Amino acid sequence: MLAALISVMGTQAGWCGDLSPARSAVVAPLPPVSKNLTMLAADSGRVTLDMSEPSAGKRISTKKAMLLSVLLPGAGQYYAGSTFKGQVFMGIEAAIWSGFIAYRVYGDWKRDDYKSYAATHAGVDNDGKDEQFYDWVGFYENREEFNQLGRLYYPERPFLPDDAAHEWQWDSESSRAVFKNIKDASKKSFRNASFMLGLALFNRVIAGIDTYRTVKAAGKKVEAMTQFGEYKMHISPRLFGHNQGLSIALSRKF
Repeated sequence: MLAALISVMGTQAGWCGDLSPARSAVVAPLPPVSKNLTMLAADSGRVTLDMSEPSAGKRISTKKAMLLSVLLPGAGQYYAGSTFKGQVFMGIEAAIWSGFIAYRVYGDWKRDDYKSYAATHAGVDNDGKDEQFYDWVGFYENREEFNQLGRLYYPERPFLPDDAAHEWQWDSESSRAVFKNIKDASKKSFRNASFMLGLALFNRVIAGIDTYRTVKAAGKKVEAMTQFGEYKMHISPRLFGHNQGLSIALSRKF
């Protein structure tokens, strides 16, 4: 369609100023975009392509509709002409990703909290420590207890070296309990974030199935170009001067 539009603009440019708002222009036929395609010349050769009316009988690609649903649940429904269901699936998708982001951010906050708490109440050196190390810090009062019990019950587990980087000593049992609660809150938040990813996948599966049924129920017919609103394309050629070119703008009526 863009090639056809550029061809039309070249035809109008050949008139070198004969085109004006008061005259009508004869242009080459364009591919059928809508049932009532209009091109109006105005403002120094500016052309407006009105796509506000639907094109009846446009075939829908089932594969394309389902692919859109996989990429963004609800997009396939929009493409198939079911605006309401498209809004529902998109709303669910937005809620899922909002929840994912919220859980991830909260989990990060809590992770920073328990690391800071461990440094304050157990003297933990947080530099270069992984999640496994903090699990040990929460279960044992100090490094000596970790190594001694490991010899008895977990002989295959490595011992922590006797240096300041791996030392900790809780100032009280209640402090260790608080640390474990904060750490558990962080883990739970990250688990919930993973669950939201599962929901996002499930939403895509359901959206794909619903899209397939929507396309079949509609008999592969759709009202084209008005699925997302009424659109107009404005084309403004600059044929003279130093800054020659072509400007294309798309506007939507809500």
